[in-house]
Amino acid sequence: MAYAAAYGVMAIAAGFSAYSSVKQGQSQAAWNKYNAQVAKRNAKAAKAVAEAEAARKRRETQRLLGRQRAVYGKAGVTFEGSPLLVMEDTAAEGELDELLIKYRGLSQSQAYSSQVELDRMKANWMLSLLSIGDLHKNKPTVPRQN
Repeated sequence: MAYAAAYGVMAIAAGFSAYSSVKQGQSQAAWNKYNAQVAKRNAKAAKAVAEAEAARKRRETQRLLGRQRAVYGKAGVTFEGSPLLVMEDTAAEGELDELLIKYRGLSQSQAYSSQVELDRMKANWMLSLLSIGDLHKNKPTVPRQN
């Protein structure tokens, strides 16, 4: 009789342990899905910030070129030779800075996008582990977000 009670307690404990494992796995999958959504928003934000910074740099370069033209014009200097080379160099440096800003934003955005895919894979992996042996009835699915 004591053995039957002990076996009963062990069966209940095993059932509770299995239930807890399933719930923990579902929770982990939900967190991974949430992290993927956050990373997706961060990817969009990084790209938008880089575009805004690049536009600011473009305007700054245009203002600098305008000031150079005004100073050269006021001094009576023609726009040839050294003054022209200085202005060309200013424009080239401004464009290079703008491209570097965009590149950094794109790189950061791609890193976040990679994190999105990793988090989705983790969520799907966790859910597939939970489905082994039909440990739960209604397996939640992870919708693919593009």
